[in-house]
Amino acid sequence: MIWRVAALACGVLLLLAAPPAWRHLRETPPPAPPPLRFTLAPPSGAELGAGDDVLDAAIAPDGGAIVFVATTDGVSRLWRRELGSDAADPLVGTEGASMPAWGPTGRLLSFFAGGTLKEIALASGEVRDITDAPAPAGAAWLPDGSLLFVPAARGPVRHWRGGVVTDATTLQPGDRGHGFPWPASGGGFTYVATLADGHRVVRIVDADEERDLTETSAHAYLFDDHLVHLRDGTLMAQRVDLARRTLAGASAPLAYDVGTASTGRGFFAASPRLVVWAAAAPRARELVWFDVEGRRLGTAGEPADYWQVRLSPEEGRAAVTRLDPLLRTLDVFILRLDGTRPPEQLSLALAADSDPVWDPGGGRVVFRSLQGRTPGLFVRRVHAPDAPAEAFFASEADDTPTDWRGATVLAHGPAFALSERRRASPGTVEVVAIDVATGTRTPVIERGFNTFDARWSPDGRRLAYVSDESGRPDIYVEPWPAAPPGLPAAAAEPRRRVSFAGGTRPQWSGDGGSLFFLRDGRLMRADGHPDGTFGAATLALDVREVRDFAVAPRRGRLLAITPVEGAAQPLARIILDWMGLVPEPPVRRNIL
Repeated sequence: MIWRVAALACGVLLLLAAPPAWRHLRETPPPAPPPLRFTLAPPSGAELGAGDDVLDAAIAPDGGAIVFVATTDGVSRLWRRELGSDAADPLVGTEGASMPAWGPTGRLLSFFAGGTLKEIALASGEVRDITDAPAPAGAAWLPDGSLLFVPAARGPVRHWRGGVVTDATTLQPGDRGHGFPWPASGGGFTYVATLADGHRVVRIVDADEERDLTETSAHAYLFDDHLVHLRDGTLMAQRVDLARRTLAGASAPLAYDVGTASTGRGFFAASPRLVVWAAAAPRARELVWFDVEGRRLGTAGEPADYWQVRLSPEEGRAAVTRLDPLLRTLDVFILRLDGTRPPEQLSLALAADSDPVWDPGGGRVVFRSLQGRTPGLFVRRVHAPDAPAEAFFASEADDTPTDWRGATVLAHGPAFALSERRRASPGTVEVVAIDVATGTRTPVIERGFNTFDARWSPDGRRLAYVSDESGRPDIYVEPWPAAPPGLPAAAAEPRRRVSFAGGTRPQWSGDGGSLFFLRDGRLMRADGHPDGTFGAATLALDVREVRDFAVAPRRGRLLAITPVEGAAQPLARIILDWMGLVPEPPVRRNIL
């Protein structure tokens, strides 16, 4: 009898509670907090990013701190800022860092520097090497403490766990390379696949399959069912139907005119609450003449977004690569250095054209172009506006020219495409000599490391080039191994190391007795000794952020691409609670 009374009482209570419960179930959830927007200023005396990559950042897992790259005195490194503070602190030992990634606990960071994937413990400041990464394209930590990373943009995503590295993805037919992995809910991950035609797609990977989510212009993040990615300069967020692995609902624009680095990484970082981004705002550059003592002599041409400069053999003209401000593509122009004529546009393709090299007579220029959707070398005559650019020779490799002497062009390209004697690991770059008449390509330096930026000495007997065998790019000199037609054979002499603290883009002085090169945006000089060795490198110009330069040996001058003094510095912007901008996907209803 007692249990019947208790049951009746419970039933009455349930009936009384049913209307409030039903009303509660029908209530809409409270709206997300409104987004807030503010700026991320660089540390005092520093510039955000490195060069024109104005934002390279990562947000802590709890959203309470951000690490970013900033440059002081020409040296880039990581800085850490708590979001509740106006101050940022540099992280010692992270010089030259890029693409930082937080560990799952927020107590360590990984980053790339000097061809190596590294990590730093934030509490102790200890930095240690993880593994080689000569041409990186992103990294992300998984919840179990293992790491997804891409050591070479032409290869797959790799998985690092306790010192063991395995492949996490496989290149599919039509893939050129994978990059920028990111963990997804349920144990899978996303990455960006670059296709043979240059397009990029976001793919999601789980235990069962891989599926394309959407096209993108840069890297992407997936937070539960929110995808953040870049499309044609617009930073967008959109819901993802995780069960179907498809996009759901309308996308929401978070920011416009967001920039992209040459590596394919966008100028943005995101967490479940924060988005930080920067516009494509290249710092203005100018061509400046200096004497060999470093004194400024004057400028050549108008300020523009210059990237490369190459002097003609008679030193009266310069082939420059500059960015079109409207199309955002690179083109090659010819400048008369006396200012008597306006610049002549040498390359006319809508695709990127870069890395010009003059022929020995000064009548033609060979350059790298993407006009065929895949990289190739093209040649064009100067002062021939109606003549089309011609394919230099048939080649399936992505070569970059660096010098032209006699009937031979020096270039660097993928090592596995250069030699039948051995196949280097994907992503390795190697110096190659190309016969202009036949297109025959011969490896010059086969050491298993990345070698690039090769230049002949004025007498053609020695070769200066860059190798990363020491763990960072440095300058080396060795005899020209096989003199091209018309050049004398090199005398036997040992290989010499010129720089010991980093260096790229070597160029010889007119007499071959010195080498100029770049180190962290500074122009350096190393003088040779009679015994063939080189002295310690010294600062050649007291100028920061030198992007490229050319030596005019006849005039005893240097032409350098430097920032325009007093130009405005770009800022990064932060959006707090960005998910409130993303619309809910439409409700699916079953029709009976």
